[in-house]
Amino acid sequence: MATTSVVNVRSTPNFQSRAGVAPKGPRLVIGRHGVASAGTKEFPPFRLDIVNRCLWRRSDHGNDIRILVKPTPFAILRYLVDHAGRLVTQEELLDAVWPDTNVQPEVLKRHVFEIRNLLGDHPKNPTYIETLPRRGYQFIASVHGVAPAEPPVVDMPEKTKLVARHQPLGVLRSCLDLASGGERRIVFVTGEPGIGKTTLLDEFQRQSAGAPIRIARGQCVEGYGGKEPYYPVLEALGNLFQSAAGDAVVRILAAQAPTWLVQFPTLVKRAQRQLLESEILGATKQRMLREIGDALETIACETPLLLVLEDLHWADPSTVDLISALARGRRPAKLLIIGTYRPVDLTLSAHPLEVVKQDLMVHQLCHEIALQPLGEREIGSYLAAEPELATLLHRYSEGNPLFMAAALEHLAVRDLVARENGRWQLRVPLQEIDLEPPESLRQMIETQINRLSGQEQRSLEIASVIGGVFSAAVSAMSGGMDVQEFETLCEGLSRRRHILRSAGPQELPKGGASERYQFVHALYREVLYRRQSPGNRAKLHLQAAERLEELFEHRPCEVATELAHHFEKGGDARRARKYLQLKENLKSA
Repeated sequence: MATTSVVNVRSTPNFQSRAGVAPKGPRLVIGRHGVASAGTKEFPPFRLDIVNRCLWRRSDHGNDIRILVKPTPFAILRYLVDHAGRLVTQEELLDAVWPDTNVQPEVLKRHVFEIRNLLGDHPKNPTYIETLPRRGYQFIASVHGVAPAEPPVVDMPEKTKLVARHQPLGVLRSCLDLASGGERRIVFVTGEPGIGKTTLLDEFQRQSAGAPIRIARGQCVEGYGGKEPYYPVLEALGNLFQSAAGDAVVRILAAQAPTWLVQFPTLVKRAQRQLLESEILGATKQRMLREIGDALETIACETPLLLVLEDLHWADPSTVDLISALARGRRPAKLLIIGTYRPVDLTLSAHPLEVVKQDLMVHQLCHEIALQPLGEREIGSYLAAEPELATLLHRYSEGNPLFMAAALEHLAVRDLVARENGRWQLRVPLQEIDLEPPESLRQMIETQINRLSGQEQRSLEIASVIGGVFSAAVSAMSGGMDVQEFETLCEGLSRRRHILRSAGPQELPKGGASERYQFVHALYREVLYRRQSPGNRAKLHLQAAERLEELFEHRPCEVATELAHHFEKGGDARRARKYLQLKENLKSA
């Protein structure tokens, strides 16, 4: 029998910010030099902000960079920091973070691994969290409190919380109407990280709150030591148990899904639990699947049930099987299942959901809502920003709401923008702004890059030196790689819609053509560029300039700007001046 008992049935639905995801709501909390919130504990260069439930890290420039932390890892880190200098056993941590809930130690290890990643800590040579084998953990860094001070908070107008999502909301409302009439519906909301999938669902849930429906929400987690079967479904059921229909749901599970009810020890008395355990002895995965399918249909028999499963790109196979079974069910059920996932992560991991979703689409058993980036006008509307700032943020974020919000916060921290009379405005000329990737986004992008092969990473680093749009031929020759191999790697990334997209072919002066590609976001290019050493970047710039000079030997005016730039970055001032002069001559001609 598959066993899963990793649900805090007393917790509320997890709608809080996740690592690498901007907070959902109309507030931007801006950290400035030396500013900390009340209830802050410091272990340099980090500060644990108890009020805003996040980490702050002091950068080399003296700015405070916010690092978003998921709710459970935050609770674990806070407990360790509160008890710094002494051993905290596994049992003590489990009781503190998951009271009255049976949680397997592997879940704790996974969250500690995530905390270490955020802190840049190494388990074999720790600076912050030391593992004491078979005993527990100890926070070994020196901790002291910081004088209370509130960070500047900028309130954004309530009406601008969600823009350019009216059509997706309309589709979800239509699906809920059909489900309320007994026609089960499966909807996948897809898009890149930070595009606003969770924000859309938050707003849909808010708008649906007045309707007579039951709402259950669960979230998949990225597993490092194996994945718990049905993890998000169990979390969603835990939410249902706390609702007004909790008792009815427990009775349905007792009658139709005893293999599931036994996963919640706090809901049944000892004698009843012993009875259930004897009844389900030897139960199979197939039985668990059949039981929960029948139970969910019964729950949704009279009152519509909205079941939201987030981050399905991390879903375990059992959860995918359940989605497939529910989609193919023939009995009338007032059931609407909404699942979110990132297409790129699904493709990279060869996740079974990709095959299941394609099959459901072919048989018209599901619907997909692919969220698109915001345009300049929509960014201006969202932020109440002046046109020049909206243009800058769009160029920097390519319309990704997460990247956009992080870029704005980064600008505000550096006093480059300010909100005056209800509008965000630039405080310096546009040409003086050099945007750097905010630390929180840099970490998220680094994680994506590190999942690629070594050759893919190397190709992207070379391309980042060439430019936002680059020729495969020029890039490959600059980095000493085979042109065909380089183009194959870029084409694979482009087809997966991962980091790159096709920009069409380019005719070469000496005959033939080369495929061109473009970074999906300027941030990807910035991170790839800055992760290289200055010496390596200069070398690649110089090699790129020489390849361009060779290719455009008889037509240098066409690439004078690029040649001047690459020679300058490559440390060849003489040739940089030569092509700058050519560029000026062309302007005056």
